[in-house]
Order: sequence, then C-alpha cells, then structure tokens
Amino acid sequence: MRILFSHINHPAQFRRLIPALVAEGHDLIFLAQSNEWHAPDVTGYRLLPVRSHRDTGGPHVHPFLRRCESAVVLGQATFRAACDLKQQGWYPDVIVNHVGFGNGLYLSDVFPTARRVALFEWYYNADGSDLAFLRPEGVSDDHRLRLRTWNAQILLELADVDIAITPTTWQQEQFPSWIRPRLRVIHEGIDVPRLQALRHQIPKQRPFCLPPGDIEVVTYLSRCFEEYRGFPQAMHSLARLQRERPSVHLLLAGSDEIAYGSPRTDGRSWRQWANDELDLDPARTHWLGILQNEQYEQLLQCSDVHLYLTVPFVLSWSLLEAMAAGCAIVASSTAPVLEVMEHQQSGLLVDFWNEDMQVEAMHRFLNESEVRRHCSAGARIAASKYSAAEGLRQWRAVLCEDTDQTA
Repeated sequence: MRILFSHINHPAQFRRLIPALVAEGHDLIFLAQSNEWHAPDVTGYRLLPVRSHRDTGGPHVHPFLRRCESAVVLGQATFRAACDLKQQGWYPDVIVNHVGFGNGLYLSDVFPTARRVALFEWYYNADGSDLAFLRPEGVSDDHRLRLRTWNAQILLELADVDIAITPTTWQQEQFPSWIRPRLRVIHEGIDVPRLQALRHQIPKQRPFCLPPGDIEVVTYLSRCFEEYRGFPQAMHSLARLQRERPSVHLLLAGSDEIAYGSPRTDGRSWRQWANDELDLDPARTHWLGILQNEQYEQLLQCSDVHLYLTVPFVLSWSLLEAMAAGCAIVASSTAPVLEVMEHQQSGLLVDFWNEDMQVEAMHRFLNESEVRRHCSAGARIAASKYSAAEGLRQWRAVLCEDTDQTA
C-alpha cells in the first residue's frame, strides 16, 4: 500500500507508526516543513521538504485571518509538493495528515481517489478550556471571535476526510457535539515495556552530576517552560519545597521557549523569571535543557517525585511516560489528567493554582514510602492501556479499512 504522510514536522505523532508500516513493506512518503531535532534516521521511506512560497501576516491581513492565511500558504506548498509526486507517477492509496496547520487543506485536490485519514488534535473554545482557565477574569470579545475564526480551517479539512482520529476523549469533547461521533479516539501510544523496565535498572552512576549521599530528587519536565504546562505555579511550589527540605534537588528539563500561548510581557523568559524572582538554591537546582532519550530515561529512573501541571489542553506524552516508568506523580486535577489518572491510586492530584496542596502532596510522597509505592504501581497499571502496541494495532486497522464501511 502507498501511504502519503503530511505534517508540519517530521515525524511528530507518527514516530512509531511509520517504522512499523515500513517494516510491513508499505511504500511511504512523508511531506514536512521541518525535521524535528530528535527525529530518527529516515530509513525505508522518503522524507520530502515542503517550502512556502511567500511570507504571511502583512499589515493588510485582518488579525483574525492571519492564522488562516498561514494555513492556506502551507496548504499551497504541500499541494505543490504532492503535485510533484503525481507528475512522477506516484499515487497514494491513503493520505494520513495532521490537522491544524493547513498542510492537509488541498491534498484531496491532488489525489481525489485516495482515502483520507486525519489526526485532529484540537478545536478552539473560548469557554471551558485552556484560555478561559488561564483567564478567569473572562475572555475578551475579540479573542472569542478570533478563536471561532481559527476553527474554520479545521472544519474545512473535516469535510474532506474519510476517517477522523483524535488521541483522547478529552480532545474529542472539545469539538461540537455533532462532530464528536465522527472522531475515533486512538492514542498513538508510548513504549510501555521499555518504560516499565526502567525502575528495575540501577544506573551505574548518579546522573546529572547529582551529589553522592542521601538526597531527594524532584523532577519537572516539559517541552517548553510556559504557562500552559504550569511552569510558574510549579516553580513557586518547587522553590518552597526546596526551602523546606534541605536534601531536595530539582531536575528541570525542557526548552526555555514558548510552544503554546503567549510569552511574558516583560521580555524575560520563564526560566529567567524563576531565577530572578524565586529563592532557588543554585547548588540544588539543575537546569537540564532538552534531553536526549537516554538522559530522559535517566531522569525518570532517578525521580523520587515527579510534578506535572497542565491547563485543560492536549495531554503531554511525558505524563504517560512518567506513569509507565512508575514515577510518584503529583499532577494537576485538570480534565486531561483526570482521564488517565485517579487520585491516590495512580498519583496525588492537586489544584493547579494551589501551592499549598502541591507542596503538601510532594511532602507526603517523600515522607510516606508506602503511599509512593502504591501510587507508583497504580501509575504503571494505568499507563498500560496507552501502549504503542495497542495504538499501532488500531491505526493499522484504520488504514486497512474499507472506505465504503466508513462512509
């Protein structure tokens, strides 16, 4: 089977699906604008570049339409890359693309007979979701209208796909009720066996230059240090925990950039803010940056307590991976977390905004080893349902499904 993949980044959510399909002998081509820094070598398939033909966001474009304009320009670029394949005589049986950036907008115009399978990550809402959570004082009228307009490109793609997929029930529920029946919930999955084995592997030496002796390791991990992943709330709680427990060392992993939401208005990064404003002990605060896979696994191995906070938004892979690794997790009791964790069974769930609750929960794990062991075991069990093997099984079934049965 010939399968065309399209995403703004390679390999993104398809990082496990692609090598599995290549191993089965399928002919794959991936169209992407950029290759992720941690992407594996491209083996057994082709990765082709997508290049936009012009800049976007000029002064004459309505602010509500700037994202739509960017989507159209990327859609045109992906269209042209697909046309090149068509001229070479390569026609896909199935097109699989991520929805949200515009790369899939015009692929059916190049290959009208190809089955369309699309991954829908998010639908924007002014109420009951990420933005309203971060702005309890209320969302402005302009921002409400902007969000509604941003959904236009998502709905355009929905009209063209045969099968629509979303990773979690929480993400499915962000869509209007009339759309939800069309969305199948399939999580791409994590490497559960490998992660579960980490707790049984003793590192030869203490990683990250941690000192010898009896110390307590508390970890925080996010792709970027930002509000959407509760970085300011987490740092307030971690700084206080560090003051109250002289043996606590903080391992903080992630990029000092913004992936979601807005940057600080004072021009500082969130890491700069934390170092400037909080009473962190530099000898016990370890900023690790972006981790390679081996370092990432070492972080999960040596964690005594793992703190994860998120607004009501897309669930991080890192939470599921920390669960599978058996970390003792203190997590925000927000909707995406509540779908995968249960309080006092797979972790201790706390209010996103409540520093006292967060610090108390971390103290409890560090003081009560039996509670830590109980929740660690529960987290491993809860993460098992999100195995990559199960995700691959469901994705294979979708790709081989008869189009007539999905109409």
